[in-house]
Order: sequence, then C-alpha cells, then structure tokens
Amino acid sequence: MTNTGKITAMAKRGYSRDFTPRTERRIKIDIDRVPPTLADALRAKVKREGLSVRSVTLTLWKDWVEKDDR
Repeated sequence: MTNTGKITAMAKRGYSRDFTPRTERRIKIDIDRVPPTLADALRAKVKREGLSVRSVTLTLWKDWVEKDDR
C-alpha cells in the first residue's frame, strides 16, 4: 500500500434517532472505573455491529425502566 498523503475516513456508526432529545436540556453521564476488558469488548462489538455505545447504553436503560413500569 502506497502513501498517497490522504487520510482515509473512519466508517460512521449509526446515531440512533430513537433517543433524540425533545428539549434543549442535555445530560452528560460519565462512568468511572469500567473494567478495561469490558470496555474493550463493548467497543469491539458495537464496531462490528455498526452501532454506537450511546445507542446500546440508552436502549438498555430504556428497556430496564420500562420493565419496572409493567
């Protein structure tokens, strides 16, 4: 492979519109002390499946919250 001087673009992962905020209110949540092997496995799997960590995380939260309401 020859160097053409151009940077190849990374593939964009799907940004789920299922979780688009309906207001201007934004909340940022950081998770500390995630085991590195778990974080690496998560990143690898979302990359393979063309997803984002955000969409996977929000889907888990939504499913869990709805389960308690049933």
